[in-house]
Amino acid sequence: MHCLVDGAAVHVEVRRAASASGALVLLHGACHDHRAWAPVCDALGDCGVDVYAPDLPGHGASGGGPLADIGAQASWLLRLLDACGIERCALAGHSMGSLIALHAAALAPQRVTHLALIGTAWPMKVSARLLDLARSQPDEALQRVAAWSHRADAPQASAAHDLDVMRAVQQGCAAANLIALDLAACDAYADAADSAARVQARSALVLGAHDRMTPPAAAQALQQALPEAAVTVLDAGHDLMGEAPVELAQALRALFAG
Repeated sequence: MHCLVDGAAVHVEVRRAASASGALVLLHGACHDHRAWAPVCDALGDCGVDVYAPDLPGHGASGGGPLADIGAQASWLLRLLDACGIERCALAGHSMGSLIALHAAALAPQRVTHLALIGTAWPMKVSARLLDLARSQPDEALQRVAAWSHRADAPQASAAHDLDVMRAVQQGCAAANLIALDLAACDAYADAADSAARVQARSALVLGAHDRMTPPAAAQALQQALPEAAVTVLDAGHDLMGEAPVELAQALRALFAG
C-alpha cells in the first residue's frame, strides 16, 4: 500500500491477519528497504496482528528526501502511523531501525505496546574510516557493509544478495548518498539512555552471536538502560532476518505473548 506523509508517497508492505488484534511495524536498517523483512514475515505467518513494513523516506519505493538523524526519522514514523490509521502498535527495528524504534517509543510511549531492538547497539559508533569511505567511495562502503553484515562462514551468495539490494536502494535515491547519510545518523545518535528511560513498552533485544557490525557486547549499555528487557542471542550475524528468520520470528512471538 501507499500513503502520504509530509506530502510524499510512502510504500508500506502490509500483511493482514485473518483476525487482527493489533499491529506490528517493522523498521529496516541503513540503506535497505522493506524487503529485508520478507523472510521473517514468511516465518511469522498469520501471527494475529497486521504487519507493516515501510520503506523509510528516500529508501526503496518511498519518495521524499531521506532524513538525516534518528530523531527526525522517529517523528516521521509517528506521522506514518497516523497516516495508516494505527493508534497503537508493536515496533521492531533492525540496526538503524532499532534506534528509530527506540526513539519513537520514547516520544509516544502510550502508542507502543511492545518494542524489539534487533541487531542493535548503543552507542552505535561507525568507524571514521568507514564513514569517510561511505562519503568518498560509497560502492566500496556498500561492499564492506554487505560482507560484515553476515557471519564469517556464511555463503558468499548471502552477502552478494545483500549487496544487490543495497545498491538498488542507493541508486534509487537521487537526492542523497544514502549509505553515508544513514551511517552518520547511527554514529551521531546520543539519546538512547534518555529514550530508554521513557519507554513503557514490554521490550526485548535480539542479538546475533556472530554479529560483526553490532556485536552483543556493544548492546550492554542498552541492556542496562532497559533492565527488564528480554535478551535473546541467535546463531547469526548482523543479518538476523536473513540468517535466522524462524528463530527471530519465534523471539517476536515470545515478546508479544507476554
